[in-house]
Amino acid sequence: MPTDAHEEFQRRLDLARNGGGILFCGAGFSADCLNFKPDETLGTGAQLLNLFNTELRQEPPFKDLQNAADALQDKIADNGMMALLKGRYSVSEVTSDMTELLRYPWEAVYTTNYDDSLEIAARAANKEVEALNNTDDPGTKTPNLPIIHLHGYVHKWDIHNFGESCVLGAESYSKLTQVNKWLDRFRSDIDQAQIVAFVGFNAGDFHLNKAINDLTGLREKAFFINRPTAKADPDVTAAQKRLGTPFFIGRAGLAATVKELLETDAPKEPRLASFSKYTPTPPATTVPTQSQIEDLFLFGKVEPSQLARDLSNGVSEYHILRGTMEEILSSIADDARIVLLEGYPCDGKTLLATDLAYRLSGTRPVYEIRQIYESVLNEVADILHHAPNAALIIENCFDLPAERLASIARQFDGQEGVLLLTSRAVAVDASPAGLASLEDFSSFRRIPVARLDDNEAHALSDLADQIAGWRDFHNLGSDARLRFIQNTCEASLPHFLMRLLRSEYVTNRYREEFNKLSLSSTERAAIIAALFVAHIGENAPVSFLSNAMETDYGAIIDKFDAKAANDSFRLVRRTGEIIQTIPSIGAQNILQNLFSDSDIVDAIVPLLHNLAAIHRNPFEQRMFNQMMRFSILSDVVTDSEEVDRFFEHNKQKLQIRRMPLFWLQWHMAKCSEGDISVAEKLLEQGYTEATEYERRTGKRFDRRQLYDRRAKFLMLRAERANRTGANLFRDFKDAIDITYKILLQDDPQHYPFETLEGIARTFDALGHQLEDGQKSLINDWLTNLASYARGRIGVIPAGYQKDKAQAALDKTGA
Repeated sequence: MPTDAHEEFQRRLDLARNGGGILFCGAGFSADCLNFKPDETLGTGAQLLNLFNTELRQEPPFKDLQNAADALQDKIADNGMMALLKGRYSVSEVTSDMTELLRYPWEAVYTTNYDDSLEIAARAANKEVEALNNTDDPGTKTPNLPIIHLHGYVHKWDIHNFGESCVLGAESYSKLTQVNKWLDRFRSDIDQAQIVAFVGFNAGDFHLNKAINDLTGLREKAFFINRPTAKADPDVTAAQKRLGTPFFIGRAGLAATVKELLETDAPKEPRLASFSKYTPTPPATTVPTQSQIEDLFLFGKVEPSQLARDLSNGVSEYHILRGTMEEILSSIADDARIVLLEGYPCDGKTLLATDLAYRLSGTRPVYEIRQIYESVLNEVADILHHAPNAALIIENCFDLPAERLASIARQFDGQEGVLLLTSRAVAVDASPAGLASLEDFSSFRRIPVARLDDNEAHALSDLADQIAGWRDFHNLGSDARLRFIQNTCEASLPHFLMRLLRSEYVTNRYREEFNKLSLSSTERAAIIAALFVAHIGENAPVSFLSNAMETDYGAIIDKFDAKAANDSFRLVRRTGEIIQTIPSIGAQNILQNLFSDSDIVDAIVPLLHNLAAIHRNPFEQRMFNQMMRFSILSDVVTDSEEVDRFFEHNKQKLQIRRMPLFWLQWHMAKCSEGDISVAEKLLEQGYTEATEYERRTGKRFDRRQLYDRRAKFLMLRAERANRTGANLFRDFKDAIDITYKILLQDDPQHYPFETLEGIARTFDALGHQLEDGQKSLINDWLTNLASYARGRIGVIPAGYQKDKAQAALDKTGA
């Protein structure tokens, strides 16, 4: 095994002494204490199969464990089966290396073994433990080391729980509900671990493998400890390499490593799961190549050494150095401690945050968010305790619940540390509650990513000149190109990229990249999924797409690079635990041009079905909601039959069918299609599901979006159905009443202002169809509503929401 793998193993083992070490013990851990021969067939299934065949005196022997278990169960019943297993799986003594392993400060120990070898070893190591059976509550918290028996524990079995606890093979998982709940905890613990040491586990258990399918950075932190052998089983080795790194040092070799490590001082670095420490890359020694610049613009592929070179030399030869960076650094020097960086998609916030990390790392440690876990508040506290002046970077901060974001920010207000936040200035992210919670802090500063100034526009023009497609796309002289950026593109980087990334040249470049590989249907779906998430505006964790696709997404990405040989695949790639693609505008371009509408629907529907069936973390919930939105889908799927198929397929899933906002999205699709009668029925179904949700949960459902869509629909119906007289009067009255009620509620957003603008526009178009008295009343009510809206706009946070609301008011003439 290469030295660097051993070094990484020891580094992680040392780091996890502060927490985050998980020990997983398979059949090989205690086989020698149970008098099982440690041969190549070692494993719980093989042991049990031999035992059951012996008890049955079965000739020829069963080859299927479940058949043997069923036959023995019929013969000796639960009592006999329990007595047999208890007698065989009770250990009288353990080896010294087992004891040594239990001296390590593991956070949790998981095992598929029935026996008590771990508990005996812990007692010998003078360590207090809590043995947990798989019928115990998975939410159990103990002050002692938990030893969790996923397949059942002999000393907690009795005649009442044996049948629901004893896992006798793959079939048992589907029958034992509580066991599956423990697998969720197992998955969560491993996801947040610093290191996972698998001892005596050959990675052959399908259900366990499914539970840990490419969790956050699993392969970097999972190590399989196998017994020393001159010739390793190639199938076992291959299975383990898919999940981590195999070592052939044996239990004794691991124990020796642990013993040596515990004789040294523990590291002082805090345990991190949600954050990773930023390490600056040395500056490049050569100028960036044309290929590197084009890769950055077209594929979003960053070369960190070139970023560092630009920053070190104060030049924009690889990327644009933004003046906003100096504004932020000056604010920090003037005691700003919580800084929110706002910008539109593709505004360069991530590059700017990376530049800031590089600059700040010269004077303080910098930590970047990688994935939010429940431990995030404790991690922040630990980081600041370890390094009070630390800088933390959290991108897309409003993905966090407002109260949690405020709790993080509170730890920085008026202190030495710096909290740098980014947010997309789009409706879904413009969280009034989250923003309001930040504005309460005296050291909070809100800094938008400004439009390009003259120097930045010049830099963009020079950099774009390195892109072959730019010359074809806009064959202009340098002055004309500059005017194009400043005037036509309004000095906006997103506007410029929208024109560039949707050009024929770029589309052809994307097509060339896509055609590098011969893709299977699973690989095509994997690319579509990643691009769809990028189109929403996110780079997804590997674990999110692995969960959503129920497959090892990281392995799929690795296959892309292997197929591309020396030329890595640039459309979808993996950076640590994050899947990265091209910029969101380019992702939309590819989905529109390289895939059929049916391809996209076929890829996204199964993802939504899989996500619907699991307990979703905040990121998964956000993606689940976003992937269901008609406005997101309609950017890349325009065929009305495919749009209908998308919603029809999702309707089949109970968890989705019960969502009021699912019916709202389908209603919007039908409105766009012009099918007014069906759209009205779908909206009514949304109201029905809202009522049913309240009955089922006892919680109030926020109907504001349903109400707003009702008001908008009334105006659409009035136009399309040619409503007149009393019917038209009632439509206007109801729409005005609904909009007033929405504006009256706390935290109004931009959409009721847009509804007001729609009512005013429809009144201008159809008001002549009302009687004079009716027309006068509607005009008065509409004037009063507009006046009230002018007063309410003051409570909307500045930025996207307020700009959209003000634009709508301006169109009404209010």
